[in-house]
Amino acid sequence: MKAIRKKLKVICNKEIAPKHFLLILETNENVEVRPGQFLQLSLNEDVQFLRRPFSIFDYQDGNIKILYKLRGKVTHKMTTLKKSNVVDVIFPLGNYFPQPDKKNVIFISGGTGFAPLHFLAKELIKEKTMLTLKFFIGSKSKEVKAFSEFLPDNTEVELITEDGSVGKKGIVTEFISEINGCIYSAGPIEMLRAIYEKIKSKNSAYFSFESHFACGVGFCWGCVLPTQKGLLRICKEGPVFSPEIVLWERI
Repeated sequence: MKAIRKKLKVICNKEIAPKHFLLILETNENVEVRPGQFLQLSLNEDVQFLRRPFSIFDYQDGNIKILYKLRGKVTHKMTTLKKSNVVDVIFPLGNYFPQPDKKNVIFISGGTGFAPLHFLAKELIKEKTMLTLKFFIGSKSKEVKAFSEFLPDNTEVELITEDGSVGKKGIVTEFISEINGCIYSAGPIEMLRAIYEKIKSKNSAYFSFESHFACGVGFCWGCVLPTQKGLLRICKEGPVFSPEIVLWERI
């Protein structure tokens, strides 16, 4: 799966929840894209800003979707993108989630970490109908409700919000002590650390790590993760890793 650089046309850019947007881009390419991979996006007029990485939320019929949150200058400019505007994108980048080794599959997401897990769940349902899928979706507020509406109907969902506006009140890691199965997770590093502390070696697991990438293609070594195999680049050897190889005490 060789990455390509291309200017992509905006098909749709809409706010699906407060400060959370879904951007759909037309690729006109027959490119193999797998759940867990990401893209690097540049707004053509903003050469002073580094490209920004975004997990791929979905890829279907030549259209690529990303979920993003309004955070700073770049994402603010992204919210102004209109239909037929063009952005500069490098994709697909990074590795991807392995297939589950158990029939019971559990997804744990924090914030926009929902994006790669949504893509994975959709593909697993398409490929393997005998799997049982359960989502724990955590976020600060009611945006989790909008996220859950993208999931297939036969997916069990538990919503957790920090402010209690939707679902259970708290943080997602407070509700996963009794889980058993193949676990996939994406979100902030401290969330991933807390999850691993709870599951340890009791379950097979794959985590998608977040980082600020300077290059996004492995040249700068600015996003390394300490592991039993040495320093691995989140953008190149990752973003998906088994938590068992991560040297958590060094993060």
